[in-house]
Amino acid sequence: MICSMVILGSAWTLVRARQPDTIRVVGPDSAIVVTASAWLADVTGAGPARMVMPRDVIMRMAPSSMSNVLTLFPGVFVKDYGGVGGLQLVSMRGGSSAQALVMLDGVRMSSAQNGSVDLSSLPVRCIDRVEVLRGGASALYGANAVTGVVDVRLRLQDTTNATITIAQGAFNEWRTALGATLRVADDVRLGVDADLLGTRGSFPFTTTQFGSTFEVNRQNGDARHARVLARLELGERHSATLLLRTADRGVPGAVVQGAITQARARLNDEDATLLLRSVLIDSPVDKLSIMMSARYLDQHFADPDATIVGTQGIDVRYLQRDATLSALWQHQGQSVITSLRFDASHADLQGASVLSRDGELVQRRSASLAADAVIPNLFDAEVELRLAMRGDVYSDVGTALSPLVAARRQIAPGLALRAGWSMSFRPPTFNELYYLNYGTRSLRSERASTWDAGLVLEPWPWCSIDIAGYVASVSDLILSVPVSPVITSAQNVGSATSQGAELVARVRGFDGRLLMQWSHAVQFMRDATAREGLDGLLVPYAVPELASLLLQWDAGVWFAGAQWSYTGYRYALPAEPYEAILRPFALTSLQGGLRVRGSAVRGNVMLQCDNLFDASYQVVRGYPMPGRALRVIVTLEAR
Repeated sequence: MICSMVILGSAWTLVRARQPDTIRVVGPDSAIVVTASAWLADVTGAGPARMVMPRDVIMRMAPSSMSNVLTLFPGVFVKDYGGVGGLQLVSMRGGSSAQALVMLDGVRMSSAQNGSVDLSSLPVRCIDRVEVLRGGASALYGANAVTGVVDVRLRLQDTTNATITIAQGAFNEWRTALGATLRVADDVRLGVDADLLGTRGSFPFTTTQFGSTFEVNRQNGDARHARVLARLELGERHSATLLLRTADRGVPGAVVQGAITQARARLNDEDATLLLRSVLIDSPVDKLSIMMSARYLDQHFADPDATIVGTQGIDVRYLQRDATLSALWQHQGQSVITSLRFDASHADLQGASVLSRDGELVQRRSASLAADAVIPNLFDAEVELRLAMRGDVYSDVGTALSPLVAARRQIAPGLALRAGWSMSFRPPTFNELYYLNYGTRSLRSERASTWDAGLVLEPWPWCSIDIAGYVASVSDLILSVPVSPVITSAQNVGSATSQGAELVARVRGFDGRLLMQWSHAVQFMRDATAREGLDGLLVPYAVPELASLLLQWDAGVWFAGAQWSYTGYRYALPAEPYEAILRPFALTSLQGGLRVRGSAVRGNVMLQCDNLFDASYQVVRGYPMPGRALRVIVTLEAR
């Protein structure tokens, strides 16, 4: 936290305090620069802390995956299993990936199979903004919103254009993206974007085997991803999005002493997602919205060397189907804003290792009804009060009731306090219920109670500070418990407790050319299961300290940026054994580029460097990460 104080104290020397316009354009052909209205705005209101990263900031980073963006949010930790081709799972406030809800354009993507989302499956183009809500929010978003919510929002550009992006980087990494947006009318836009990404996935790393340290190359880490996004927008009221994705990648196992695991394991994904959103009624008083989604995911995993299950190894296929329907009615009263929401969903999973009463097919149906009321100015006392309640009914795991009470008080201009309490839940996943030799059909849903408090401070027009603290407890915690020397089982084992504090400071200076963000989180999620040798100890992969720094300078013709992130120590196994400690690491990334502007064609040339100081580290035990990686990115846009 000392570093946080130093950053805040030095802000004055980095900026000039000026009140900007809503947007600012440097020269006749330069890009729009993000200013205070988009960067410094307080979007939380009464409820859990909320933070938004706008499109302009994200695009200047040129992220290869959504994980590059999310690490800039306080309390967010991405469990990365080995770089571009590896699995990437989000964790918030020390919780599991299944306890953080991930959404795309307001529609849940967290699967019923394992409760998680591979961040590499989310689009990094056509993004309007990324919203992260920290804290229990099942009353507002439903299942899995125990530690927070990530929502990636999409939007097409307003002008007719066609773009091509070509990138080449270290370890034989390449990327080609083609996009086109057609503005059919003033309020009708049609866009198509194709994104192709590949990597050899072979990079050197240092390992210690039987007391000797030497350098070897990572094997079976190659990956090829193809993504096509087609989107139709009718003004701000209607949109239809189709996302098609295919991925073929090696799945290398952990680097363990004396063995090379999963040297030939492969995972193939075929994924199709359809999202529909429509505002049927939009008056000054009432608004009625309908949202629908459908998803089909075909996964094929093969490992010919896994002969422990048979001489032919593993060769399994899983078919996952999801469909949702939501209706949201909002009413703007004279003193109260109310909303009612109805959600219904169906999910099923078919696979050889899934066992239920219906054979190799499991199904889940759910329905929910939620009510939300916001009083913007309670008793004319500058107090905003929010009350919400949601009830969920599941066909296989019973019911859940999720309340939320939150308040926000405007103490003075530029100073607001907020506090709240909520209860959230996570239903058991299909894997935890039905997977062969692991699932337990009698599992109960995890329940969490969270107390949040914080303040939002805007001491100057060019600076905003958000501070939050929280205490949470989780009951009926679902963990993998050994039941034999070779078999583990999913069981409700007890409870966990979590406490933490988060800081976000944002600065805008030099008429919006300079953007700076500092985030810092201290968090402790501890075992409270009353098990001997485990009670009171840190939960595996609950990182006690996270920090990040973002700097961007945009002068119109040229731009530059830097990201720095710090991940503290964490334990890879329960009971905090010394040999399971993963040491802290810090990463620095740089970008810089030039813009070329013509009458009909524009272009960007960018040089990017990840892991500038070539740090040797592991995010997940046994999964080494790449060292320094250089990348050249060229983008051309025709209008």
